[in-house]
Amino acid sequence: MTSPKYRYLFLFILTTVIWGLGFLVVKNLTNRETPVYFILTGRFVLGLATLTVFRKLAKSPKLSAKEALRGAICGTALFAAFATQTWGTTLTTPAKNGMLTGTYVLFVPLFLTALECKIRLRPFVDAAICAVGLFVFFEVYRDTTSFNMGAWFSLISGVFFAIHFLATERLASRFDPLNSAAAQLATVSVWAILFSAVFERDKIDFASIATSRSVAEFLYLGVISTGFAYWSQVLAQSKLDATTIAVVACLESIFAVVFSIIFGYETISVGIVVGTAIVLVATARSATAPLSSDKERKDVNVEKKAL
Repeated sequence: MTSPKYRYLFLFILTTVIWGLGFLVVKNLTNRETPVYFILTGRFVLGLATLTVFRKLAKSPKLSAKEALRGAICGTALFAAFATQTWGTTLTTPAKNGMLTGTYVLFVPLFLTALECKIRLRPFVDAAICAVGLFVFFEVYRDTTSFNMGAWFSLISGVFFAIHFLATERLASRFDPLNSAAAQLATVSVWAILFSAVFERDKIDFASIATSRSVAEFLYLGVISTGFAYWSQVLAQSKLDATTIAVVACLESIFAVVFSIIFGYETISVGIVVGTAIVLVATARSATAPLSSDKERKDVNVEKKAL
């Protein structure tokens, strides 16, 4: 890797740090009973505005109708992923939320195997290793209730993130990446606004949301963890090889665990350390596994959710 590429590698590692801290920011907002879809509304509207600035600076071409349509399809999957992830945050710790969300790296090859109707052993081995890691991480052998509804929501979000990745790879990979990202963020914003208007009309307390702390957290999620993170991811993917991107993306879950321990949401234990290590091995194995075609090998870049 040449010296300039190290700068892009550092940029993408910094992005995973930003995403990892984002789990705690979302948890702080939900702890103060900020409605889920309102969080998504603020986050993605601000993220779209920030990404629009980057698109102008990059002189991206005008968004075409086909880009908008395909971006809307991918964006709908992305909304489902973030909605279930945020619901999961309300019911579990940021560490567990981040760890389970990161399983999307495992679901992608599993889904590809199903779509291609080809039996490949490695994805199932990686999934089994991950399952063992999660069993240890959640210490289910001590308390079967530790894997609660929040954990299930978080795991389901991993499934939707994998669906989003596959949809993006098949529908949007040939378009301008910033245009594709903008169309997807716009779609998530629309869905979030609609869901918030329908389900949270009487639940939004603007007085508590207007505090300096909440405003700062919304700015972090929207401007930094979504707008800036999407831009930096697109830039890193244009300069680094697919394997590097996929492996580095696995660090997001690790940073979520680290920050969760630092800020007191999780107590460090042998189960958390060993379970995290096992899950990391599984996701790294899955991320570096060769796929079945040159195109898939090229497009394995993990089209991340920008946390």
